Parts: sequence; structure tokens; C-alpha cells
Amino acid sequence: MVNEYKKIVLLVGLMGISDDDFRMVKSLLSKELKLNRKMQDDYDRIKIADLMEDKFPKDAGMDQLIDLYKEMPGLGDLADKLKKEKAKAKRKQIERCRIPTRGCKRDEASTFQPMSTTNEDSEPELGRSTSNTQAPWSSLATASNRDQATQVSPVTASSSVQVPELSPETASSSAQAAGVSPAIPAKKPRQKTVPKQPSEEEGHHQGPKKVMVLKATEPFTYDMIREKRMFHATVATKTEFFRVKVFDIDLKEKFIPNKVITISDYVGRNGFINIYSASSVSEVNDNQLMDIPTTLRQRANATPKINDLCSKRRGIFVNGVFMVSKKNQKKDFIYYEIQDNTGVMEVVVYGRLTSVDCNPGDKLRLLCFELTSNEGKVQLRSTRHSNMKVIKAGKGETTTQSYFLYGTS
Repeated sequence: MVNEYKKIVLLVGLMGISDDDFRMVKSLLSKELKLNRKMQDDYDRIKIADLMEDKFPKDAGMDQLIDLYKEMPGLGDLADKLKKEKAKAKRKQIERCRIPTRGCKRDEASTFQPMSTTNEDSEPELGRSTSNTQAPWSSLATASNRDQATQVSPVTASSSVQVPELSPETASSSAQAAGVSPAIPAKKPRQKTVPKQPSEEEGHHQGPKKVMVLKATEPFTYDMIREKRMFHATVATKTEFFRVKVFDIDLKEKFIPNKVITISDYVGRNGFINIYSASSVSEVNDNQLMDIPTTLRQRANATPKINDLCSKRRGIFVNGVFMVSKKNQKKDFIYYEIQDNTGVMEVVVYGRLTSVDCNPGDKLRLLCFELTSNEGKVQLRSTRHSNMKVIKAGKGETTTQSYFLYGTS
């Protein structure tokens, strides 16, 4: 039975959280598990699960995780998931014990489904890429899938063509009288639908992919201890747009709006194209601009409506400008209430971004905030690569040194 609890703790409880949350769990359990600083840095999820099984033989530490996750922003749903899996494991064990022919097999595996996980913070040296804890639905379709979906069959295309209102007999006789063969109406090409969401690619890609830069942020420090800097960008082809994380800030001079570049040797992860090396980007010198549709540009830059966000799958990342209506600081977290004409939503900020001076009446420009839920409440939550700027009432955007303070977000 304990072995089944350990499987739930590892596959659902520990594999179902981001690297930032896992570091927080190790810190909060450091006294109970007797973890020194080096152990907190080195121990992975498997080693922590082994320690928890030894320290908490009753349930492999599941109750400890449930209590922690209830207090951690964005993990309320996972706490409920762990409670349900624990109850399910108990019921299965009782049922097995009631059947004499089967007996009580202590190490028989439970049938729970481990949650998928998102690791928005993972980088090449971390060696592991996962998907989001709050992502019960499948990822958005890739660019190639959308292209296939928009191909037109000959029957469909011809059925939509406007032809003169003549009966077949009239058309045929008229053509024969003129001494020519009846004309065949030309097929009209069907235009592709302009996407509302950024395209997603997963895994390593050699490329090259030719794109136009739509916009790029200023570089910012997301890890002061390791002196790591990055910037975000949005690029597009004629039919789709992509969000990009660039971890070599020397590339900023190539990410100029309306400039055409090619990208190669990049990694797709969690809805972003990740670029780590300057050699992955090259300029296009043919002096030709890409014809990006106006509607696609608008959608790439648009702020999503709050009521639309509530219906989206959890685990996607959101950009946008929102009005702040309330602010509430609790311990190491700041909770903002944002609103638009469709509803209200909570924004949870922790770590370095808690130093940003923002108050009700200001606007927040959020960048790379994760859509999550906590105890049924939909939230936007800061992560390691998030950033935000404040637009003061009646003024422009403000950027202060507080954006570059180190934190765990």
C-alpha cells in the first residue's frame, strides 16, 4: 500500500509541478527531510520521493504534500487531485482484501492516471522538459496540422463557385452555336483562416524558418545570482505567428520590428520557440519584406478578453494589458484583481516582481504569465521568465530597477 502511495506522490505530486514549485517544496520540507543546502540543490524528484517514503512510512508523505499545495498559489487543484488519488488507492486496497482468491497484494500498482506537467522554466542544462500540471487538454494544433486542415478538396472548391444562371441545355447549345466548347468555371482558392493563438512547436528543430519580427521586449535579468538575461519576441510568417524566448541578448540587434530573419537550431517548448545561441539567427539580405496580413498582426498583439481566458486550457502563457482594480499582499505574494468589460480575474505575483510599484487604477502589462487555477479560481501566475511593467494612470509605462531583483518566479 505504501508503494502505491509513493507512486502517487512521485508521478502526480512531484512530477506534476514546475521546477520553481519543486524548489519551494524542498525548501519547506528541508527540516523534516533533513536537507542541507547542497541536498536541496542536487536532489531530484526521485530522491525526494525516496526520502519521503522513509520519513513518512504511513503514506509516503502524501498528506504533507496536500497541506503544502493548499497554501501554494496555483496548486490547489493538484492538492484536490492528490486527495482523490489517495482515496481511490484506499478503496482499491479494501476491495482487493475482500476477495480471498486475490488476497492483499501490497505492491500491486494502482490505476490512477498521472497528470501531465509543464516546465516553463526548464533550460538546456536542466535536462528535462515536461508539460503543465493544469493542462488536461491536448496542446494546440501545430502549424502543419492547421495547414492540412485548411486544404480544399476539389468538390468543396467547385461547389462554392458562382456560375451564370443558365440551364445545362442552354449553356451547351449556346456554346455549340458559337463553335466553341463549353467553358469550365475556374476554381476559387479558399483563404486560410487567420489564427487567434500563437502556433506551437515541440522539440528540437533544425530549420531554417523564415519569419518577420513583429516586436521584441528589452532584455531583462530573470536570475541575478547566475546573471542570466533574456528577452521576449513575437515573429510571424504570412499565415501564423510565434512567441519566442531569446536567451542570448546579443541577438537583440537582429530582432528589429519588420525585419526579416531566419531561425534554425531552436527548441519548441510550452508554446514558445526557445533560442539559446547567436548562431541560430541570421539576417535575410534580399531586401524583401514579408506580406504579413493586418489581421494577423492585430491578433499577435491583442490582449485577450478575461471571459475568453476562463475557457482556455490551463498551462498556456498570456500577454496583455489589464486594468488593476484591487491589490492584496499576503506574506511573499501579491494578489492583484484585474478587470475588463467581460469580467475579473486574479493575478498572483511572487519573487522579484513583488517589488514592482503597482496600485489600483494602474494598468499592468503582463508578459509570459501562466494561466492556472487554484481551488476553482482561474489565475494568471508569474513564473521564472515572466516580466511586467506598470502604466500609471495618465502616464506612460514605467520601468524601475525593481524589475531586475532576483526571485523564484
